Amino acid sequence: MGLNKSTGNMYEFITHTINFIKGKCFHDCLYCFMKYMFNIILGDIYLDEKELRTNLGSGRFIFVGSSTDMWAKNVLSEWIRRVLDRCQEFTNRYLFQSKNPRRFLEFLGHEIFQSGKAVLCTTLETNRWYPEIMCNAPRPEERVQAMAEIASHGIDTFVTCEPLMDFDLDEMVAMLKACQPKQVNIGRNSVRQVQLPEPDDDKVKALISELSTFTTVHVKSNATCWK
Repeated sequence: MGLNKSTGNMYEFITHTINFIKGKCFHDCLYCFMKYMFNIILGDIYLDEKELRTNLGSGRFIFVGSSTDMWAKNVLSEWIRRVLDRCQEFTNRYLFQSKNPRRFLEFLGHEIFQSGKAVLCTTLETNRWYPEIMCNAPRPEERVQAMAEIASHGIDTFVTCEPLMDFDLDEMVAMLKACQPKQVNIGRNSVRQVQLPEPDDDKVKALISELSTFTTVHVKSNATCWK
């Protein structure tokens, strides 16, 4: 698929997406759009050698790994390192997002992070643990602990609350604040085949108000009803 212009229900601030590592995501979250987007059965995870030859250009903000979590525990470290090496060759900004942000810590010494080219992002759908929905993903509090450590190294962090599920306001705000995010992205469930426990509008608006006191809040186009 190569380098793709960002379209559809993607981050509005992202210009392009690319997936060097492909296949079924280990986390297997119930709401994953990849389960419903295509009428195919995703195979085992693998590194696409052809994609590593892609010219990434310059001046772009590229979401690397938009279709599978390339930082999941079943992804080889050598694959991740090769992806980072390739990205570093170009003058772009990169977004790396994972529900397993502790894996980021293994690579913080890489030049791409030391040069400030990359933003590290995790997903926090809620402060609560919904095992039947989150499946193999690390618990929210584990993600927060890792992001707090990453931020302490001076690395820019984002947090994405999508699909935002019902939460406890004070606990959710505290968890997000601990991540020290430069930006929090808020979005709704876009897989309508799956019903999730959504918060009511007033609770989300209260969350946005609290977050706005210490970070930038970006409400995605699929969640403008919560603005």
